[in-house]
Amino acid sequence: MTKRAINLRGLQTRVAFIVLAISLLFAIGTTLTQMYINYQRALTTTTQLVESRSQNSARVISHALWIVDLELVRRSVKGLAMTPTVCRVDVTGFDGTTVTEVNHTSRHCDANHQALLSVQGNNIGTLNIVLDHSEVKREALSSTVPIAAVHFTETLMISLLILWVLNRLCSRPLKQLATTLDYYQADRISQSSVPVQLIQRNDEIGKVSRSINSLQSRIKDDLLQKRITERELRQHQTLLEEQVEQRTKALNWQSNASSLLADISIQFLRADSQHITEDVEHIFPQMVSLLGVEAIGWYAFDSNRAERRCYWPEEADFAPKTVDLSDMHMIKRWLADTDTLVVPHVGQLGDDAMNERSWLRQRHILSFAAFPLTDGRKSFGMITVANRQLPFIWDNNKTLLLKRFATAISEVMIRERNHFAMEQLQEELIAANEKLKVQAETDDLTRLSTRRPFKRELKSHIRHGIENDLPVAVMMIDVDHFKAYNDEYGHLKGDDVLTKIARVLLKQTQAFQGSVARFGGEEFAITLSTHYASQLHALADAIHDDIAALGLTHAKNPDGKTITVSIGGIILQPTDETTDSYLLEMADQRLYQAKEEGRNRINILDRHHQK
Repeated sequence: MTKRAINLRGLQTRVAFIVLAISLLFAIGTTLTQMYINYQRALTTTTQLVESRSQNSARVISHALWIVDLELVRRSVKGLAMTPTVCRVDVTGFDGTTVTEVNHTSRHCDANHQALLSVQGNNIGTLNIVLDHSEVKREALSSTVPIAAVHFTETLMISLLILWVLNRLCSRPLKQLATTLDYYQADRISQSSVPVQLIQRNDEIGKVSRSINSLQSRIKDDLLQKRITERELRQHQTLLEEQVEQRTKALNWQSNASSLLADISIQFLRADSQHITEDVEHIFPQMVSLLGVEAIGWYAFDSNRAERRCYWPEEADFAPKTVDLSDMHMIKRWLADTDTLVVPHVGQLGDDAMNERSWLRQRHILSFAAFPLTDGRKSFGMITVANRQLPFIWDNNKTLLLKRFATAISEVMIRERNHFAMEQLQEELIAANEKLKVQAETDDLTRLSTRRPFKRELKSHIRHGIENDLPVAVMMIDVDHFKAYNDEYGHLKGDDVLTKIARVLLKQTQAFQGSVARFGGEEFAITLSTHYASQLHALADAIHDDIAALGLTHAKNPDGKTITVSIGGIILQPTDETTDSYLLEMADQRLYQAKEEGRNRINILDRHHQK
């Protein structure tokens, strides 16, 4: 055992230094306290003396000031100033008299004592005595020096005594223990090497000595146990190395499998469903290498058949393009359960799988496993692996890898199926929305537009007219005395009249690239494109003439015996303030004027030509 010196002298010195320091601090504190007490006592005595003398002198000085005896005042003040602790004396009379005496022996004036001078109850001045406390401090300090010397001497003696006792009781025994431990060798010790006199002591050093003796015995026992343990560890070392090697291989396999699954997931997320087969074919060789199998394939189900989508290796002759599953009842049950199927050896298949066993043996397949592609309810395909030469060496890790691979392919197929269904649904929704839009914006009777699409078209004409400096035209048409017609001929006849008029309006308006709408009841509206807006007059004349040519009988028409219409319209150059509501209101006003003027006439305001 390497010898290691223990600095006992340093420990002894430090203890002595600490004791000496504490004693010195205590002595200093005691001395300072005694000095403070002496100072306070001297200060109190001096203050009382000054107060007594000032009271006695105050009566004399008051009398001298009262009789105006300044000489007596000066002598009294000088007598007070001669006091050792007085620095200066000031007498100030209320009549302006001032007498000051300074004690030049005093250099520090730091306290005042003031008294009021009075005679027969009359205040005649003040007496101010300035004290010098430095003299008091010097007296207190001089009286404390002997006490401090005594305290410091006591402190030194006590420290030396403590140092001697410490060396006698602690340092020497500790040196013996240190020497014993320095020469201690656990592998050769036969008995205790601690001195007996130390073990027999009843103090703390004796306890430490006995503990060291017990520790040596335990160390010997521990060494024996250590040799036994080392022998056992060497026996297990080879076994542990083999286990570590196997575990390392398993971890490397899991790492490669996880990396491959991560790459597959990323690739399938980015993959186009149309090229999924090619992507799976590129992954199959890596799967075969990880699983330690000879072949792997992907089959899709079509009724009672399994259609091969891809297989590896491509030259494998035991993977038919189509497999008839109609007589393979075990496979059907497995597909219904959507569970994994692992057959390490075809000989393990029972009588309930005779068709499957026969089919596998015909193709010289020794081991077989299948993993379903499922949406959670039913299977729509499977991933298969097979061996011809050797049986499977299979474990849960391989099962988990193929399950995740099958899940990834299933998600791609489900996404493809859902995407196709979503596209069909979207097309149907678009068609339904278009149909609803047409129905909502088409008048059921006349098949003309309603008010909302008409106003949308009119707003478009206004914007186009503003941008291209072209006019906008709007026309309102109303069937004259149509209520009387309905009352006379019935609503069915009335609907027939409205339908025929709508056909006339639509036919004439199409030639001018315009839009026609039924605004309600027997009222219609027309707007022309900006390029034809100036021809609104011609359109109104054509409509008026064609409706008259229909010759629809109206016996209740006071203006004639046939159906007639009144027309009002407006043509103007639009501005930023022009709105569709404004144009319709202006056209409606013109229609109202036409009715007021006798109906069966046209009233169009052409502001564009007027401008």
